[in-house]
Amino acid sequence: MNRIIRPFKEGFVGLIRHLAMSFSSIMAVMITLTIVSLFVMLTVNIQEITKSIEAKVQIHVQIKNDVGLPGIGELERSIRAMDGVVEVVFSDKDKELNQFIDAYGEEGKIFEMYRGEKNPLRNAFIIEVQDANTIDSISKRVQRLDGIESVNYGGVNAIKLVDILNSVRDSGFILVGFLGFLALFLIANTIKMSIHSRVHEISIMRTIGATNGFIRAPFVFEGLLIGFIGAIVPVLISIFGYQYLYNALGGILLSNLFVLRPVFPFVYYLSYLLVLLGISVGLFGSYLSVTRYLRGYR
Repeated sequence: MNRIIRPFKEGFVGLIRHLAMSFSSIMAVMITLTIVSLFVMLTVNIQEITKSIEAKVQIHVQIKNDVGLPGIGELERSIRAMDGVVEVVFSDKDKELNQFIDAYGEEGKIFEMYRGEKNPLRNAFIIEVQDANTIDSISKRVQRLDGIESVNYGGVNAIKLVDILNSVRDSGFILVGFLGFLALFLIANTIKMSIHSRVHEISIMRTIGATNGFIRAPFVFEGLLIGFIGAIVPVLISIFGYQYLYNALGGILLSNLFVLRPVFPFVYYLSYLLVLLGISVGLFGSYLSVTRYLRGYR
């Protein structure tokens, strides 16, 4: 039982005994994990916004007037069979006119005169795609079908925005990885300084026949404590800070097009990630540092 308790006890004592170095390492982990949390929140919400934009980007296809109902059915089956197409909705010219009038609000009433045979609009398809990045290629394939008058998706700017958001998201993930390695380096250096301050103590343990595992255990637990304590403040900031921001913005950013990720269970997953990252970095950093030292001690 004493063998189990000893590493925890000595690791905690080492943390207190070298409080200045431990505090600097805890602060480094705290700052690093806070930045990691901010970028994870940013990248996750960028992904959420990207999905929202992609869901709203549709292809509007106008059908030639000389295409009858059998031809329209054939066109619909051809479009549905295309890779990347999620849904195809037929909209007749009367429905198209209704939407056109509604889009202009009160001023749209002047177009009521075009109902019936005077309706100049065409029957149409509304196509939803699985991935906004494929919308241009799908539009070109639809345009080549016989009986199609024109294809519009009005989404060039939306597609560019999706590409930019994807680039920012990928850069965020890379930065998160870099910050994780930075925290690992800082903890490893702190443990290394702690080891150098206890060289005499390690020498005595070596002299009396202590194994590497026996010597390593307290340092590893000390690194675990540093990582865990350093994660507490970032977790609190993530939970309460994101909840406040979400409520203040009403769950959207600027417009309904930019929908934010709901608070729960997202903040719980983020908190687990931060604690796991803090503990993992603390464990691995301390293990790496003390193992390297013991290897060079031989």
